[in-house]
Amino acid sequence: MSTDVGLAVLPASLQANPRLSTWLRLTRDGHAWVSSGKVELGQGILGALSQIVAEELGIRVERVRMTGAVTGASPDEAVTSGSLSVQHSGAALRHVCAQARALHLARAAALHAVDAQDVAALEVVDGEIRLGDRRLSSYWDLAEDEAGSGAGTGLLDVDAVPGVATRPAAAYTVVGRAQPRADIADKVFGEFVFIHDLVLPRMAHGRVVRPPSPDAVLEACDEDAARALDGVLAVLRDGSQLGVVAETETLAERAAAKLAASCAWIERESLPDADALRPWLRSLPSTALELRQGEPAPGAVRTLRASYDKPFIRHAAIGPSCALARSEGEALEVWTHSQAIYNLRRDLGLAFGLPAERIRVRHVQGAGCYGHNGADDVAYDAAWLARACPGRAVRVQWSRADELCWSPVGPAMAIDLEADVDAAGRVLAWRHSAWSPGHGLRPGRGATPTLLGSWYLAEPFERVAAVDAPRAAGGGGDRNAEPLYAFASHEVKA
Repeated sequence: MSTDVGLAVLPASLQANPRLSTWLRLTRDGHAWVSSGKVELGQGILGALSQIVAEELGIRVERVRMTGAVTGASPDEAVTSGSLSVQHSGAALRHVCAQARALHLARAAALHAVDAQDVAALEVVDGEIRLGDRRLSSYWDLAEDEAGSGAGTGLLDVDAVPGVATRPAAAYTVVGRAQPRADIADKVFGEFVFIHDLVLPRMAHGRVVRPPSPDAVLEACDEDAARALDGVLAVLRDGSQLGVVAETETLAERAAAKLAASCAWIERESLPDADALRPWLRSLPSTALELRQGEPAPGAVRTLRASYDKPFIRHAAIGPSCALARSEGEALEVWTHSQAIYNLRRDLGLAFGLPAERIRVRHVQGAGCYGHNGADDVAYDAAWLARACPGRAVRVQWSRADELCWSPVGPAMAIDLEADVDAAGRVLAWRHSAWSPGHGLRPGRGATPTLLGSWYLAEPFERVAAVDAPRAAGGGGDRNAEPLYAFASHEVKA
């Protein structure tokens, strides 16, 4: 079997989650069950990862079963973002499967007394372990070791080690070749279960009543009018956070509308003028990022200048944000289309005063997006309402108005560009200045939850401002500011 020399250092995701059995489980029915910490947002990464698994294990793609990400069971790979899923999770799974293959080959060789000089000739053909034309065993024959007794006797109940040989790209038969996506047909014909379609036993429905503006304070409301409706299970108010739970979705919407109509709010202006964003952006505190390289070359005959502005932009996802939650005692279970289930779990723990091990967050596919949508915020809404109905799952689906008015937005930006050019039009010096608020406010990264509803409680959590990630982790307003071209000099301020 042709192999490549393995990496001397484990991939970062594998360093953080070294147990092989966290990533891979082989079962006697002939399947490889795979868990990734990256989630499917419609970009097809589960299909790409299944190809990597099939290639490295030496099995058909049809044998691979990609499981949904669940906290406490799946590896913690932080956020699915930045087009890094194959780079991070793919590298980890490639190593996991290479080590799993090596472990099973070694076990088969030991069980069948294969001579030391013949071990290198062992091959895997669709899960069968062969020595030439002789079938010795298979992953599935040895899968009883994986089931074990939970006492750590399985072949994969070990930590990853560096240096494991992987298949060379020249020998690939799966990776790099088009494979049909297993989810497309069901999505096209309306049979795929998105989180919006999920129905749990005895499921109730919730709605949150939002303020008329971000800094509005709830002065008064008539909770009894909504509570009097037959089928309303709970009406909740905590400061300016207001919501209802009912037996049906229609009733929840009706009760929320009645509640909203009875509210009196105190409002104050806090949003920037949409028609004067550039001066507002330039007034924001500067991160003082400055990048300089080279000195301007002589011979400039002209300076070209241009300015560009971008407003705040809504995602306007085809499906509004949705979540389900069930609270019982000190345990909380959440179904969400969040891009960061472990980060969300951390912020839910902060918001409700629960230890992480008492919270289970399950990923279910929803409407995808580029950037951060309202999935985490609606998960908080569902969890907050579910705590008023112990033992019952509560489903919350935002309205289109909720989605357009309250989900995170793409930040506004103002950009000034200058280029000194010579007589032939060649750029001799490039200058780029940009102004924008922070580009990220994802959960799980600070001492306070970044969840919308937690900012409106009677004792609210601090409403922190969006920030830019370090440049090594993707950056923010500066992300595409540094020119890719070989200019004699450039200067970037953002």
